[in-house]
Amino acid sequence: MKLPEFSKKQTILIGALGGVLLCALILLIALLARPAATVITDAPDLEAGDEDVEWIGEGVVSLKEQATPPPDLVLTFRPDAEHPFPENRTVLKLSEPYTIGGTVYSNYPLDNVTVTITCAHNNQPPYPYKKSVHFKQRGAGVYTLTDDGTDEGVSLAALCDFSELTVGTHTLKLTASVKGTRAVELFRCTFRVVGELWETIDKEAFPDSYREAMKFFGDEKKFIYRYQWVNGRYIIADPAWEDTYITEIPGYPNGTPWRVHVDAVPYMEKAFEYLNTSYVRVHGSNGDTGVIRAIDLITEYNGCYVSRFTSSLKAISHHTFGTAVDLNASMEPNKNNDKNTKVIDDDVKGHLVYNGILEENGIPYYDFTYDGTYKTDPNGVPQTCVNYLLYELGFFRAGFKWAHYYKSTSDAMHFCLSEHVTYDHEHKTYGLRKVYKYAEPVLEPTAEPSGSPAPSDGSPAPTDAATLAIVTGP
Repeated sequence: MKLPEFSKKQTILIGALGGVLLCALILLIALLARPAATVITDAPDLEAGDEDVEWIGEGVVSLKEQATPPPDLVLTFRPDAEHPFPENRTVLKLSEPYTIGGTVYSNYPLDNVTVTITCAHNNQPPYPYKKSVHFKQRGAGVYTLTDDGTDEGVSLAALCDFSELTVGTHTLKLTASVKGTRAVELFRCTFRVVGELWETIDKEAFPDSYREAMKFFGDEKKFIYRYQWVNGRYIIADPAWEDTYITEIPGYPNGTPWRVHVDAVPYMEKAFEYLNTSYVRVHGSNGDTGVIRAIDLITEYNGCYVSRFTSSLKAISHHTFGTAVDLNASMEPNKNNDKNTKVIDDDVKGHLVYNGILEENGIPYYDFTYDGTYKTDPNGVPQTCVNYLLYELGFFRAGFKWAHYYKSTSDAMHFCLSEHVTYDHEHKTYGLRKVYKYAEPVLEPTAEPSGSPAPSDGSPAPTDAATLAIVTGP
């Protein structure tokens, strides 16, 4: 077969096109070989000073092209007894200097040693507070933080001026790296900085919940405390009060630690017990979840103890006492606005039907049919119904109130113990209760409680960390 003949111009054009295609192919291969970019939807969640990422644009970061540290790299830190780093929960005085010390050891020449300090709920200057020293002029295998033999000509200890820090709870991170590798964290601690002037929470900060708070706590000293302003509506509690009344418990999902008031612990644990032993199934127009544990509906924990006022800066948030918890906040129906009252009410009342307690493989479960169209959570449950089910099967029975029943708005992420909520779960008009008989036994305290609300299922709510006993009922 005779091949086609091309003119000189055609030959040049074909060659040029071939070159362009070859360059495009090489560029595509190079792009595919680079680390993938990660989209961050909530920039503040990215910890300031993170050595592994860099900003490309608003809300978008990429992995830094740094080599993984060699497998035989040994980086260690030995504190200095004369100039120790703050210990967890250390309290430092505002505007006063504080000298850190210690020695970093490496079996490879060090490239840099860095201290990064962040302040909870405050990203205003000077935060993130970051100071580094480098050793490009001479490789260093050992570096003492008070040694000024650095490229900067000053020691890391001298660079870190603690008098520049503002009031608040701080996290300090010490990192080091060898040339061309990612930083390795050597030390981390949390400490507080407070000033001399204090304000005190008073009754005016409780426009409608002081009586409920007193009923729950029984003693003002458990929730009325001194504070200082941090940033915006956020405050820091008197460290003595916080160390006395705030504790940490393993929570959900996946053992996430929850910081709560000591008086709230038995209520939280009671809710966990109900949700851990309750099973639920939702099937219908959105598919079938199968039989799942109710506790698995907690796919997102959004905080419990956070010292702050409401956005008005006048009313106190009950997160300030560690008696309220926010769950699944990123789901649109759970966001705090008045429109979500109707969204949740209409879907739960009009599209979610409770069929009673059924059984599968010897496991009793609460069976629901759904004929709506709202998008689902990771378990396949309509997002309008997720926190309703958490409340119905767990938090309600454990003595919590649900902020979906606020008078003028719905805050369905919010489950609370010590504040006023206008409507009750069994309210004849606004209440959404569907389950009146439970498959699980009622949990009761072994000691008689006093001064606290009782759950509507008839089991009294504990006021202290008394051991919970299982009894038959309800």
